[in-house]
Amino acid sequence: MNIGDLVKLKIDDAPFGFVLRIDVDYFGASQAFKVVGAKRGECIGPSSVNAVLPTREGVRDRVLVMWGGDQIGWEYCEGQELEVISERNEAN
Repeated sequence: MNIGDLVKLKIDDAPFGFVLRIDVDYFGASQAFKVVGAKRGECIGPSSVNAVLPTREGVRDRVLVMWGGDQIGWEYCEGQELEVISERNEAN
């Protein structure tokens, strides 16, 4: 995904919009401190951490989209929520 691409949300009947800005690595983290093997009823705290594992969704981008159609305006979305419809032609 690049600036100027035509995108839409991955949900049905979503409007189309243009990418205005991309903030790379804005949300999330690649790793997290986790407690593995804790049993139900055990008290866990910061000293209970026994593993550093990757997070489920990882690091995500924040994308500024200018929507067209009925919902005219701009909105920040996560990069995973968007589907690229057409890429901007760089050969001008």
